[in-house]
Amino acid sequence: MNNGQEALMQPRDPKPGFVAEAQNDLVLSFLAVRRMLGLLGLFLPLSLLATAILTDEPMRPSISEFYHGQGREFFVGTLCAIGVFLWSYVGYPPAHRGEAPTDKQVSRIAAVAVICVALFPTGDNLAPPGQVMQDCSVFQCLVGENISRRLHYLAAGIFFSSLALFCLVLFRRDGGQGQDAEKAARNRIYALCGWTIVACVLALGVYGVVYAMQDSVGKTRLDRSYLVFILESIGIFAFAISWLTKGKALQPLEALMTKTS
Repeated sequence: MNNGQEALMQPRDPKPGFVAEAQNDLVLSFLAVRRMLGLLGLFLPLSLLATAILTDEPMRPSISEFYHGQGREFFVGTLCAIGVFLWSYVGYPPAHRGEAPTDKQVSRIAAVAVICVALFPTGDNLAPPGQVMQDCSVFQCLVGENISRRLHYLAAGIFFSSLALFCLVLFRRDGGQGQDAEKAARNRIYALCGWTIVACVLALGVYGVVYAMQDSVGKTRLDRSYLVFILESIGIFAFAISWLTKGKALQPLEALMTKTS
């Protein structure tokens, strides 16, 4: 074996960060997955809103409660699709040994969480008080309505926390290569999206505490404010924008952020 053949057989050091992205043969697949995740994030709230406007489906207090109406297919199908794409997303390998969390770890956690959000539905606040649930899902029937609701909220919290972690930590890594103007502009977009998600989660937590303190009249009044639907939609739109940016689908926004830096 000559020296040239030996050199070809030597393992190559992985190139971290955006250098690897530019040279990776699978970069188009990565971009496609990121863009699809972003598009699904935009689609979910808009499809449910369109369902309420264009059909006799009532507007519901939250995105999750569309499970109990004509928007169920959009809700469950979109969340499961997001879960599948997140599970398939590998992202970059660690830039150095011991770097954590990795893209793959967080995407797998987010994937399991968002599928649990779909499979363990919350309650229906529009149902008459005391009405016995007639069409429970398989998992809801197995664990009961109360446990299903708690698992739903827990999974939703983990999912949104994972999205914020992507925006505030993982997407902003540079693999030790430093930042050019375009990377710095994208990082500002990621930061804005990440803190928007965090703010929405905190606001939903405060809302939940206030809601629990209300009587039936107060709860009905809060339900009709659709504040939960609005906050959830804002958080999901922030998720969508961050992944579309990561998928290089929002070049005009990147250019605007670069000019304003």
